[in-house]
Amino acid sequence: MDTSKLASAMDIVNALDPGSVFVHHVSIFVSIAEAGAAGSTYADLEERHGLSNAAISRSVNALSDHARHRKTSLGLVEIFRDVDEGRRYRVRVTQKGAAVFRSLKQL
Repeated sequence: MDTSKLASAMDIVNALDPGSVFVHHVSIFVSIAEAGAAGSTYADLEERHGLSNAAISRSVNALSDHARHRKTSLGLVEIFRDVDEGRRYRVRVTQKGAAVFRSLKQL
């Protein structure tokens, strides 16, 4: 992605909560959206982005409705238990997240 597209992508996502969304949040969000309805596991995201479980967890929480350390929540993703492995969590986009992802894909 060239820098003008990256800047436009950041503008789209930052419109939700100005100044609180970082580039790595957008990158992780795109990975989750590309995973489709089945969503991504935290391990998939850790491997793809080279980040620790704690870093992925903080980023996913920032993108979700359950942002514990933020005044606002973005509501772009939802966290749910994996039906095949009850100890594992998965992440997928919400309807709001799907709309934002469509806007990003148009860039």
